[in-house]
Amino acid sequence: MQVNINVILEDLKMGKTSRTQDSLNKLNALLEARFNAGEKDYSIATIGRVSKAEGGVGTVSIRNKTGEHFRLLIDAWATKANTTMKKPPVPQSRLLDVPSDMDLLKRLDDPAMRAVFGQIIAEKNKLKAENRILKQSAEVVVDMRPNQIVHAEQVTQQDTIEVLPSLDGLLLRGDIEALEDAINEDQMARRGWTVSKYGAVKDEDGRPLFKNGFVLAIQKVLTQM
Repeated sequence: MQVNINVILEDLKMGKTSRTQDSLNKLNALLEARFNAGEKDYSIATIGRVSKAEGGVGTVSIRNKTGEHFRLLIDAWATKANTTMKKPPVPQSRLLDVPSDMDLLKRLDDPAMRAVFGQIIAEKNKLKAENRILKQSAEVVVDMRPNQIVHAEQVTQQDTIEVLPSLDGLLLRGDIEALEDAINEDQMARRGWTVSKYGAVKDEDGRPLFKNGFVLAIQKVLTQM
């Protein structure tokens, strides 16, 4: 589509501070490069992320009320590229491409969080293996008898009482704070992440970061602290 970007750019720069004009010029250069490369993703999330990485305005500045001139420039280039500022649909194959546990672990920058989640993954894999073995060899017996209440005086020396270990004391305060931060709603919102009703975490493009049960598992761990 025929769109005179130069006219639009000069109009947007009119009356703006030199800093804003420089930001518009940088953004325009980035958009022109994407147009020449045949890119079709002109969403604010993508443009803001790429622009910030190259020293330009970020997503927040573009979304802000005062960033209308940036949005108008992006919209002009999107129109020129015969598309819109909406995120292009993700191919089905990418939606089904769920990263492995190790891939997800590598995405965590915090060493403490990596250590904690590494333990969670290892424990999960151990339980899955044990469950698989039980399914193959276990004989399930359902006891239909009424529950029997055992009083303290009925416990003899031959009886064995098993005390299950608690998570209390297993994690340091920093580990607990890292877990709390990992599922903090405000932190996720700032990153553009969303949580499904099954506890999965997805990025701003709808791609899965953590599988179903991730958030729920951390919440269960935190309730034991």
